[in-house]
Amino acid sequence: MKKRFGLKGLVCLGAVCMIFSLAEAEDNMVQVPAGEFTMGISKDKIQFVIKKIGGQEKYLDPCIPEHKAKTDAFLIDKYEVTNQDYKKFMDAVGHVAPEDWEGGKIPSGKEKHPVVFVSWHDAGAYCKWAGKRLPTEAEWEKAARGTDGRLFPWGNKMGRKQANTRKSRKNTTVAVGSYPKGASPYGALDMAGNVWEWTTSFYKPYAGSTVENGFFGEERYVVRGGSWDDEVYDSLTLSRAKFTPVTTFEHVGFRCVK
Repeated sequence: MKKRFGLKGLVCLGAVCMIFSLAEAEDNMVQVPAGEFTMGISKDKIQFVIKKIGGQEKYLDPCIPEHKAKTDAFLIDKYEVTNQDYKKFMDAVGHVAPEDWEGGKIPSGKEKHPVVFVSWHDAGAYCKWAGKRLPTEAEWEKAARGTDGRLFPWGNKMGRKQANTRKSRKNTTVAVGSYPKGASPYGALDMAGNVWEWTTSFYKPYAGSTVENGFFGEERYVVRGGSWDDEVYDSLTLSRAKFTPVTTFEHVGFRCVK
């Protein structure tokens, strides 16, 4: 139920009510309420996932153990930041163009595709300019997963009509919002596939994990969601990958929160 009055909007999700300005509520962002949710995966469930959608245990081991996490209420971008969004930022502050922009121009026909070849620093600079910030890993997973522990933003079954992964055979990014059937419980789109998305969280083991991983530490940041060139298991709501903050890659973009 959503009620609005005066210059403020009262948003009620279940028993939780939050007040946001109408400008915030209508700024292509969706609301995620405060509270607990299920994060990560248990070792037993990894075996179930492998049998169901493929992959190997080593790819999901960094997501152990399944545990309860908590976030405050927040807003998250409904869509990944697009090339045309990023162009406004560049023009406003004189920021350097991504490396795939020949002559500093958006690749032809990709105005509404997610911006790529952006480092963690580039993404953070854009969010700051927009009056927002990058999400924490927990915020990202909650926005994608909801509170019922689902494997994908839309549920527990994967198809070709919910996300742009290797399975969809597009072999490139697509315009944001192209897969409305892939919406998360809160209405965020493209949280599976299209591009990996930066977070502010270091790639570290979860509390209670006994998994050994030579990449754990504070040299790399977590990215989430998988991409157009990745397998289905990379687009699970719980899957984790990592890059150094200076990395720029054709499979990595971002969205912001506030």
